[in-house]
Amino acid sequence: MSCCSACGQHACACGCGASERTPLPLYNRPGLASLAYRVGTYADFFTTMQMDLSSSALPALAGLRTRELDDPSMALMDAWAIGADVLSFYQERIANEGYLRTATERCSVLQLGRLVDYRLRPGVAAGVYLAYTIDDNSPPVTIPAGAKAQSVPAPGEQMQTFETAESLDARHEWNTLHPRQTQPQNITLDNIAALQDLWLTGAATQLKHSDRLLFQFGELANGTSVLRMVESVDVQQTDPATGAMLQPADQRSRVRLQALGAATVAIAAAANRAVVALASGDARWFNALLGVRQQLLLGVDDGGSTKAFSTVFMRYLEGWQSGPQPVRDFMKAVDEAFGGSPVTPPGATGFGALFGALILPRTLQPANSLQLRRGIATALAPASDVRPQLLLNFATPLLDTFYRAWTAIPHGDPSPDLLGVFALRIKAPLFGYNAPAPMTVNQKWDGSQWVSTMVPGSLDTSHEIAGTVWLDNAYDDVESGSYAVIWPSGNNPVVTVRVAHATAAPHSMYTMSGKSTRLDIDPNQGDHTWSVGGESDVRGTQVYAQSEPLTLAASNIVDQTGNATVSSAGVAQDGATRMTLDVAVDGLKAGRWVIVQGQRADVPGTDAVNASEAVMLLSVEQAASNLPGDTIHSTLVFAGKGLAYAYVRNSVSIHANVVRATHGETRNEVLGNGNGATAMPTFALKQQPLTYVSAPTVDGVQSTLVVSVNGMQWHEVRNLAFVDATSRSYATAIDDGGKVSVLFGDGVHGARVPTGIENVSAAYRQGIGMAGNVQAGQVSLAATRPLGVKQVVNPLRASGGADPETRDQARVNVPLAVLALDRLVSITDYADFSRTYGGVGKASANKLGSQVLVTIAGADDAPIDDTSDLYRNLLQSLQRYGDPSLPVALMVRQLVALTLSAKVGLLPDYEWESVEPVIRAALMHRFGFEGAGLASPVYLSSVVSCIQAVRGVAWVDVDAFGSLDEATLLLGFGVGGDDGGEGAVLKRNPPQVTDAAAAQRITVLDARLDDQGNPQPAQIAYFLPSVPDTLLLQQAAS
Repeated sequence: MSCCSACGQHACACGCGASERTPLPLYNRPGLASLAYRVGTYADFFTTMQMDLSSSALPALAGLRTRELDDPSMALMDAWAIGADVLSFYQERIANEGYLRTATERCSVLQLGRLVDYRLRPGVAAGVYLAYTIDDNSPPVTIPAGAKAQSVPAPGEQMQTFETAESLDARHEWNTLHPRQTQPQNITLDNIAALQDLWLTGAATQLKHSDRLLFQFGELANGTSVLRMVESVDVQQTDPATGAMLQPADQRSRVRLQALGAATVAIAAAANRAVVALASGDARWFNALLGVRQQLLLGVDDGGSTKAFSTVFMRYLEGWQSGPQPVRDFMKAVDEAFGGSPVTPPGATGFGALFGALILPRTLQPANSLQLRRGIATALAPASDVRPQLLLNFATPLLDTFYRAWTAIPHGDPSPDLLGVFALRIKAPLFGYNAPAPMTVNQKWDGSQWVSTMVPGSLDTSHEIAGTVWLDNAYDDVESGSYAVIWPSGNNPVVTVRVAHATAAPHSMYTMSGKSTRLDIDPNQGDHTWSVGGESDVRGTQVYAQSEPLTLAASNIVDQTGNATVSSAGVAQDGATRMTLDVAVDGLKAGRWVIVQGQRADVPGTDAVNASEAVMLLSVEQAASNLPGDTIHSTLVFAGKGLAYAYVRNSVSIHANVVRATHGETRNEVLGNGNGATAMPTFALKQQPLTYVSAPTVDGVQSTLVVSVNGMQWHEVRNLAFVDATSRSYATAIDDGGKVSVLFGDGVHGARVPTGIENVSAAYRQGIGMAGNVQAGQVSLAATRPLGVKQVVNPLRASGGADPETRDQARVNVPLAVLALDRLVSITDYADFSRTYGGVGKASANKLGSQVLVTIAGADDAPIDDTSDLYRNLLQSLQRYGDPSLPVALMVRQLVALTLSAKVGLLPDYEWESVEPVIRAALMHRFGFEGAGLASPVYLSSVVSCIQAVRGVAWVDVDAFGSLDEATLLLGFGVGGDDGGEGAVLKRNPPQVTDAAAAQRITVLDARLDDQGNPQPAQIAYFLPSVPDTLLLQQAAS
């Protein structure tokens, strides 16, 4: 047995050893994540009691000298030590749960928040647009508010229910509308030279390549003829029509078209002068310009050579230098046309343009029809659909027939100029074009005798009759009264004539006999006659005859639609805020939602991008264009800036049976029995979670709960302490599990619930959170199906859904709630208010120039669309509760992805497969979205410290630490560099992340103005769990 070296007594009983260990001193420095609040542990308590056995202050215990653990006295102290250990443990937990920074339970943070009247955000329901399809045989259908539609869950998901936010009047005519695809052809002298295609009725026109088409403007005696050549033919069998593609304006014909444009301008100017100054000689120049135009339209040069043009111009405009100013202007334009350079096709677009087009946001639309702003001038515009609707209220018998009759009547102006379009079916030379040359005998004395030689001579054309044309063969289908175009050889004028008589008969001329067709030219057609001038005319003249009239059809509109410049006649006013439909529809009202979807035409280099946009109707117009024979068509006028994208016209479909819906399913239940003798009764909802929808309130959400007592609705208040005894009010409380309780008054603060059997009922919706952010097309099950409803779908993805506030989020937000106090005075108030808004995860505010820029990030960095309810309501709340004279801009954060490559050394007995997930989880927690802050820099030392704190880590060697933002990534694709982004593949040497030696700190930018003065949002930097390759962890070699 050992003894104490100081007193010689038993070592366990002398009391000369260590001093008592409990209670332990309590001290915690500021800023700790947890408090040390235990006065001792089991070992401390047990050791202290053993020491007290030998204490002189307790002489009665001096005889208890045993220290064996199986002794009853030791067992009793062991039990007390265990009890004290348990008590001290829970006392420490209780102490930690009493502070925001150290609380580990969400319920503790919830209760601490209630002390300052802060309620944890319950989450936000997602919003979506639903497009209904009505059966073709169904009358108009009214889809009530609250109609249910359900999603088809993907693997790992659950079915989500959405309900319409308002009633919808739907018709089968509005299922799918289309922009106008065709329009009457408006062919005039001003555009005939640039005409690219011609559409004809029927599929049996038998046109082919190189056929000539004659356009006759006015009567032949005083009109103008135009000759165009067919390049290709497109026959459509479904809607029988033939599209004749005319020869394009290539480099050779471009000169002719430019000259024709100059001629048109010059002729118009000369015409004005000729009216008032015929006696001064201007009439001569006017007629000369008419002749130039006629030859240009008939294509005299057939190739656009400078020599041919010079011959034409000089024949009509000899001495133009001394002519009037319009003539000199025309010749100057001709010179410029000849000297013009070929049109260079646009170069290939680069990745920068592609990326910019893909990230283009949709335009911001009003939240609902009540927020739509428009004036009386817009509502009652001359073309507004309101006017015919008003008329039908005055003349009710017209309700069933007016629109059908009105829209079928041609309203466009007729085309007085174009007399007709004719296909010239045959191309024939003149009779005798292949006649042998007449031979004459030429005798020459060679000194001894006369030598005879045969010399070819010229054809004798003296017997040709003016006004009569003999063709090379018999053409039985050439009819009297038809048109023919005579194309002489050389640079002689082309002549269009009317055939008075056509006869197929034998003919003998130029020592030839054979079949021929005699064409007698109508002499009553002014100067439009012709005669053979010599052998060159016989051999070189071509005659285009056997004209067959063609019937014009509506032409296809090839322009883009949406946010694009439309140049086609008749739809020139279409654009981002206007879209003309291919039919006339009635009944569409302002404030109605429509969804436009189709293939985007503004994404360079690809046609594989489809998009959808929800826009609100500002008005509907009913009007016809000025095109010949046009009928009434409806034009949709969109609110705000309208459409953000340009679309391929024939790919666009417009859903007009569209209604806004939100996540959540309606529940109706009886809460219980009322008892007037009970103060402040509480009733719990049986289903959870309660749905909260986004709203422009202080909290950013609005409850869907409606409580009724005895069939009368009571009203929810935030706190019953501020209502009087007669107020039919109730308050709600949400516990940590999401269960909602309804609390009524006590007769002093809020009225008591009257006595009754099952007289307390509630209607509410169940469902909330990010689970409602379904993809486009997932909502396709119509749970509520009124008669006539065929199907439902969401063309756009749902957005705006956010989960209830977590413990760590609330830990940060509770102090912020007492800073802004629902009024925004300072710049930081804007950030604090936004941070506590439902659905917002992080927020910051900066004063940039004369406005406040608020940067937000969604809860868990969920995407926030500019068109979402959350975005609209937050912006509206900032404007409502802030300074009305201070402009506010709202933008979503810019993302910066952190990158790290590190080698980790492990302590003995630890396996990399067990430690690596823990390190990754620690980094994702500390430097993930929740741990990051807007414009907060990230330090390498903090990263190393986080890794080093993981159990089993011996040391850390960082190879690379850096960041990648959008600009850096685009630079890797050549965007922003010297090449202007023309390459669409990643460069061989893209920008690299910074190595460990240089990147001691990652700078994260705050909100700022860029070089062009445009506001840019604040950045946030964190590790992306969706891209694990940005965080590379490797075990160091042993």
